[in-house]
Parts: sequence; structure tokens; C-alpha cells
Amino acid sequence: MVEPDGLIAPHGGELVDLFIVDEKERYNLVEKAKTLIKRELTERELADLECIATGIYSPLKGFAGEEDYNSILKNMKLVDGTVWPIPITLQVDDEFASKIKVGDEVSLTWEDTHTAILKVSSIYTPDKKDEAIAVYGTDDSEHPGVVAVYQGGSVYIGGDIIVFEDFPHKLFNEYRFIPKVTRRIFAEKEWKTVVAFQTRNPIHRAHEHLQKVALESIDGLFVNPLVGATKGDDIPHHVRMETYNVILNNYYPKDSTFLGVYPANMRYAGPKEAILHAISRQNYGCSHIIIGRDHAGVGKYYGTYDAQAIFDQFSKEELAITPMKFEHAFYCKLCEQMVTKNTCPHSKESHVFLSGTKVRDMLNNGEMLPREFTRPEVAMILIDSVNNKRKTVEQKGVTMLFTGLSGSGKTTISKAVAEELRKRGYKVERLDADIVRQNLSKGLGFSKEDRDENIRRVGFVCHLMSRNGVIAIAANIAPYRSIREEIRQRIGTNFMEVYVNASLEACEERDLKGLYAKARAGEIKGFTGVDDPYEKPQAPEVVCNTDDESIVESVQKVLDKMEQLGYIQPIKVYEPI
Repeated sequence: MVEPDGLIAPHGGELVDLFIVDEKERYNLVEKAKTLIKRELTERELADLECIATGIYSPLKGFAGEEDYNSILKNMKLVDGTVWPIPITLQVDDEFASKIKVGDEVSLTWEDTHTAILKVSSIYTPDKKDEAIAVYGTDDSEHPGVVAVYQGGSVYIGGDIIVFEDFPHKLFNEYRFIPKVTRRIFAEKEWKTVVAFQTRNPIHRAHEHLQKVALESIDGLFVNPLVGATKGDDIPHHVRMETYNVILNNYYPKDSTFLGVYPANMRYAGPKEAILHAISRQNYGCSHIIIGRDHAGVGKYYGTYDAQAIFDQFSKEELAITPMKFEHAFYCKLCEQMVTKNTCPHSKESHVFLSGTKVRDMLNNGEMLPREFTRPEVAMILIDSVNNKRKTVEQKGVTMLFTGLSGSGKTTISKAVAEELRKRGYKVERLDADIVRQNLSKGLGFSKEDRDENIRRVGFVCHLMSRNGVIAIAANIAPYRSIREEIRQRIGTNFMEVYVNASLEACEERDLKGLYAKARAGEIKGFTGVDDPYEKPQAPEVVCNTDDESIVESVQKVLDKMEQLGYIQPIKVYEPI
């Protein structure tokens, strides 16, 4: 299966592209989406949507319906016989499911932005335990992939999608290439064979050994690190990207390497995720993929080489990409080179091998990792990352108050800021207004005095956290200027006021709960913006104008100000390879 450009054909024979590019059609779809029932995507679902829409998950054209779901669990194939290892599903709760039926359309949103439309072709309630065992080989609730399945809604909806809004990426945009672009790039480089390297870790000597052995017989190397969500103890994306650039720029021939990010989330499904990774890379245009030990594994759920053995189940006609199966490589002091158990006769005492725990301990102590284990440049980046993270957490606590009218976007923006800061390794706590009212300010009403007392308590708790090095984020209407200034004075310099500014008309249009309509009908008294004033901040650190700005632009404003004020470290800009 070879394309006219000499590259391997996409999985299933068709490279899917579900983006609508015609501006008039996009506008009409956005307007249509506004009339549909809305489903806000999780970060994992957004990553799946992107992989489906851009063709990374070709030949999928939507989320799995019941027939495909059952076939995947039973046979690792779609109903039409195409190999597919893991069902890509959209889970909803019972309440949402009760509002839709087969044939309906659902607007899929991200940060309240209409992004895609799903045409519902299947609604079903599977046995999650069966799914966990079939996909992950366990129903252990400690397994991160199993946890994600169990935490999702009990009802699954399947159907094809169309996408009309660009995905809201903030990082690594210069490294984001969809399959039709990578295929064009590989063809321009005249690569007929391309080997993919999937990673969620820095490239160490063992990885470098595998890649360079592969390059002896392959035209090009596609380093394709995963930048979707991973476990909390994995090394942050931006640190890993810095290590990749250092390694590739200094120790690899530039005309035979290419770096691009893989937007999927980790599922930690071991062997079956290895197949998913292989299919994805085939769609990018790769003819081969490196499969080492414990590929996509976690804990002790899978055998060391299970992810290699699973490929033996499929013929070349079923799965065209070729796995390059490698033994575990390590440095031998006596051989004085990288070796495997197949090439080295010496005992373990002569081998340089560090466990993950040992690596973390050495980095935390500022110790240089052995040159035989990783390049010194990589070790320095990792040490610097650990030290910067520790200094930031200990020294740069701040209270951030997001204030604005109901519906202005303060909750959405504060959530996105918190998520981005956590990805960068910062310790963040976000006090949602509804949670605060239930747990911290129970019993308070909506008089001015009670509203002030609510904000006073929020400010007190945030101050306790921020003076101990935590970035404390609160999103409240906080309509009165005097109490906001009181909080500022009490906390002192480590305070940021973020005014999320939106017109009353825009807020009313976004009001899904109908609170403004009830206030105008007199059913709610003292509602801010209707019969109670909102006093705009006089000198906030940041103003987000959500009538005109996208969520991404507003979030970037906040992050830029935090960098300017020294609360967070700037993200380095990488030189594209």
C-alpha cells in the first residue's frame, strides 16, 4: 500500500480531514451550533476530537457507536474489519443522555466556544468493567486509563463529526503538523521510508541508540513526542521539548530528522496503545515505528515486551506500518558502548542503569546524571527545571481574583489559566465561586454585607495559601470595589486583580441558566447588572475583554502579566528544526 508520492498509504486507505474551511459554511455551522444542545468537552475528549478531525485517527470520522465499540473490544477491529485497538468514545451523564435521541445533533464546545457538531447515530450504556479489562487488561482503579473510563459518564454517544473551529493551542504551534502536512514534508525531503519515535520522556542515550540504529536503514526519523495530558509525575511538555531540540540540533544530521508534536492524551494502555500509536504514525506518513520495552506502559500491568508481541497478531494487509522491535539498551563500562543483553557478555555491575526513582532523587539533589545515561545538556535542562520549579513554588505565591459580571467568562478563563500553570509544574488551587458558597460561606445571603463577607472569607483563605507559595485563584463576581480594595490591602503586593470585562448584552446571551431573564422578570432580586450595580475595578493588573478576545488571547494576557510580575518563569521559545 503505497501512495503516488512513494509514502505508505493511510490506515484504512483514506486520510480523513473533517475541517470545514469555507468561511460562509463555517459561519452557518456556528450559528446552527448555537441552537443545539451543548456538550463541553474535557481535555481528553478535545484531544480525541482533534485526532479524529485531522486524520491522525484515520479512518475514524467520529466517536464510536455501539456496534464498532463492541467489535473493538471483542476483535480489535471496526465492524468493517479495519484494525482498531481502543474505542474512542464520548461519555455523557444520564441527565444529558435523557435530552437527546438518535438523529439529533449536539454542539461540542471547548471553553464555551462552539467547535464541532456531532450527529448522534448511537446511544448506549456499556459495561465499563468489561471495557477496562478489554482495553487495559485490568479493572484496577489505580490504573490511570481505567480511572478515566470510570470517571466519565455512564452513557456513550457515537456519531460522525464536522469541525468548524480551530483548536485552541497555546504551546508548540510551530511543531504542530497534521498528517496531510507531514506527508507533504516527507515527500519534499524525498523520504520513502520514515521511522517514528513516540515518547513522553526526554531522549536518553538508550533512545538515541535505538533511533540511530533505525536510521542506518531508514531515510528519515520523525520524533513525535506526545503533548496531550499525561500523569502528574511525568516531565512537563516544555521541558521535554527543550531536551529534544538540544539533542536533535547537536547530535543528529538535520537532513534526516524532523520534530513534530503528537496532540493525543496518554491512555497508558500498553500493547493496545502501541497499536494506536502505530496507526497514528502510519497516518502521518511513517512506514516504521520504534517499539522498545514497556511501550505506553505504566506500573506493572504489562509484560516488558507485550507491546512488541501484539503486532504479531496482524498481517501486513491488516496493519501496514512495520514495528522495529528493540531490546532494552544500556551502557556497559567494560564494552565502552551502548549494548543490549544480546550483545553484551558482562554482569549487571558493569551496566549503567538508573531507575526513575533514582533519576528523580539525583535531579532533586542537583546531581549530574551520568554521561553514559544521558547527554550532559539534557541533564542540565532537567536539573534547571527541577530547581526553577522548586524556587517558584517556594517563593512566588500570589492571590488572583478574577472578577466580572455573571457570564463574562471569568470562570472559564480562570480554569484555563489554572490548567496551563499546572502543566508547567506550578502548584495551583482554584476556589470556584459555587464551591466556596457551599463549603466556605454557607448561610450567607445576597445582601451587600453578606456578599462582602463572602469575598472577605475567600480572600482570607487565598492569602493563607499564597503566603505559603501557592498560586491561589478565585473567580467571583465581587461586585463592590471597596471589598476588593480591602482584600488587596490585606494581602499586599502578592495580589493580582483580573477584570473580565464583557458587555451586559453578551453576558445575557451566554446565560444558559436563564438567571438574567429571571432577574428582569423580578423572580430574582438584587442581581448584579440588573437591579444591583457592578463597580468596575479602577486599576486591575489585567483586563480581559471577552466581547472581542478569544479565551486563548485572554489566558495569554494573564500569563504574560504573571511572567512580567515574576510569579512564573517565561516559557522558552524554541528554534524549529
